[in-house]
Amino acid sequence: MARAVTFAFLLSILVVTSMSWLAVTSRAQDASTPSVTASPEASLNVVLPTVEQVPNGLVIISDGDRTLDDVASGFSDPAAAIEQFTGWGWQGNLIRAFHVANDTSSDPTAIDGIYISVHEFGTPQFAAEAFDYSLDAHAADTNLEEIRVEEQGDYSRALYGEMPYGNEISLYVQRGTLLIRLSASSPEGDPTVEATGLMQTILNSQPATPAAT
Repeated sequence: MARAVTFAFLLSILVVTSMSWLAVTSRAQDASTPSVTASPEASLNVVLPTVEQVPNGLVIISDGDRTLDDVASGFSDPAAAIEQFTGWGWQGNLIRAFHVANDTSSDPTAIDGIYISVHEFGTPQFAAEAFDYSLDAHAADTNLEEIRVEEQGDYSRALYGEMPYGNEISLYVQRGTLLIRLSASSPEGDPTVEATGLMQTILNSQPATPAAT
């Protein structure tokens, strides 16, 4: 229960940039989830994974789209982030988060939390620029370090490390005008393999977008 509540609070700061899933003291789950409009389809033509496509035992705890102000609030300089994203032709952001149910006892080596965020930008080049901006901001705000992983999409990088709630992998992938971020955590296990497979599922599910050049 404590891990689920902690994870829910952490979602309030989990954006494509500086989401760090840091340990916190709040226990108010209702007030700590991201500000979203509950709509799986929302404004972007993006397909997000379902409960059936993620590890067993996970349920959706947050789902919807975020405004640019929501996104920018996770950066150390929100005004600069808004200016950058606007210049890159930001179209919108969809998120979906999963966690083990509160009444479920899970294997400590299994994935117990997944956060997915998808942004769309005006051109593939803008998406690539937003990719590096976002990942670098994320890395600067956490103890995660960049690691080498399987190449996916047009461009990919990853961060990995130990956080207060367990081991976290954060995969960033650009495909065309989309910037996709997937973070997965496990109390004691390594979530890399399953996270990479889920990212490929996401990529395979997306409608065609303009290719990077």
